[in-house]
Amino acid sequence: MKSRAVILVVALCALLGAGVFSWWKVRAEDAPGPAGPPSAVPVARGTVPRAASPGVPGAAVTATPAPEAPLPPLPGSLQDTEEDGAVLVDASGHLVPSADLRRFFDYYLSATGEEPASLIRERILAALRAKKLPPAAMDEAVQVLDDYLSYLEAARGLASKGAAAPMDTAERLEALRKLRREHLGGAADGLFGQEEAVDAVAVERLKLQKDASLTKEERERRMAELEERLPPDVRASREEAVRPLRQRAVEQELLAAGATAEDLHQHRLSTVGPEATERLEALDAERAQWKQRLADFRAKREALGQSEPDPARRQAAVQRLLFDSFTPEERLRVEAADAIDAASGSGGG
Repeated sequence: MKSRAVILVVALCALLGAGVFSWWKVRAEDAPGPAGPPSAVPVARGTVPRAASPGVPGAAVTATPAPEAPLPPLPGSLQDTEEDGAVLVDASGHLVPSADLRRFFDYYLSATGEEPASLIRERILAALRAKKLPPAAMDEAVQVLDDYLSYLEAARGLASKGAAAPMDTAERLEALRKLRREHLGGAADGLFGQEEAVDAVAVERLKLQKDASLTKEERERRMAELEERLPPDVRASREEAVRPLRQRAVEQELLAAGATAEDLHQHRLSTVGPEATERLEALDAERAQWKQRLADFRAKREALGQSEPDPARRQAAVQRLLFDSFTPEERLRVEAADAIDAASGSGGG
């Protein structure tokens, strides 16, 4: 099965202001996802029919199928994918609104544009029925679904208004927060609470970065206080993401202070363990090899610049050298390295 990144609604991409991190990791373990309340249990996932052919329904609005009527084949974007998210029910048989429930809705809603909205809603209802939810939870899930769809429509309207009267990040996030409470009521906290907590911290961080009245130490202290406001699992994920950067910063300080390769090896063993040390040293070797290849290419390119007076021939020779020296992916890295050097004024040949 191929993994699928859930795409919600194109207009929402302009609204969601907080970006987060993605770096190479020293440790290969992923941080755990958000857990539901202790009393909440996931309902067994029902079997969703898989289409035998990638037929995509037409764009024209069609009548909503009856609840038990067979649904047409899944749209092409959902073919051979696994249903995302989960539906949680508490010990009393009531629905637990959560980020997992929103991901469950979004999995089917990512086919927006391929299928009519009415058909997508029927697919979600069919998937809910397949889970054999308690009656109360089923009724609540349908209500939350319809409220969520209403919210998405309102959010699209907000995006249109924002195009006419631009809002800054904080204003957009606050407008979305209010819109969610207006359409989703108490379910908004479950569906969006963690995301909103992360967004709020991101906005405050931007304010601190722009506050010229703060000293470096004061800014760092207040940044650390902001991190403590994040949900525990988010803090753990962020810590895991920045750990390699901190590790490298310390290593650069050690090397600048005269540390030998053996000193660096021992430091890594004591901080990240033998397996990560081995990976880091392999990465060091790859980086050193790349730097040497790049330096050799630039030296040859510089020589061509001095030996070939004709600009057209010189450019052609440089292109041949580039194609002979690097793969297509590596050529992009060379171009990026040249652009960085040009921007920093360091040159590069």
